[in-house]
Amino acid sequence: IQLKALGPNHANTATSYNNIANILQGQGKLEEALTMHQMALGIQLKALGPNHANTATSYNNIANILQGQGKLEEALTMHQMALGIQLKALG
Repeated sequence: IQLKALGPNHANTATSYNNIANILQGQGKLEEALTMHQMALGIQLKALGPNHANTATSYNNIANILQGQGKLEEALTMHQMALGIQLKALG
């Protein structure tokens, strides 16, 4: 419904993708969860910009999936990106 009502590039649509990803992660479907989090990040970058706190949250979400997959270097990079955004956005 949100996709039809708000469109594919609305911040609330990104939130829905994140929510789906969290369920998939809980089910152990990490690849599918990663895809959903990446979709959410893409939308947030367009809708909110690269320095928004919600964009940082998406980077953290992706990092958590990568960590669960044992991709620790990639996860660290994502967490560092999120921290940089948070410091800019939130002080």
